[in-house]
Amino acid sequence: MESKEIFYCNLTLQNGKDTIELKKVVYKEEDGYFKNVRLGIKEPLKVIKIDVITSLGFENLSNEYTEVKQSNEKRNKITGAYE
Repeated sequence: MESKEIFYCNLTLQNGKDTIELKKVVYKEEDGYFKNVRLGIKEPLKVIKIDVITSLGFENLSNEYTEVKQSNEKRNKITGAYE
């Protein structure tokens, strides 16, 4: 399975014959379509153009969890610093 790159970018979308420009959105390149219910875009719209501002990295494909070990250090009751 390939990881998908995540971008902070400006998008140009096609909705039928109309074009829509979205500025400063986070987009994960999947199948060439963009969908975001919070912006009111319920059906996927085709991405025409991506103007990348910066790359945010790749999605995490790991299914593993990390274990956290308890610290034995005591905190000072007044300052909160470790003693």
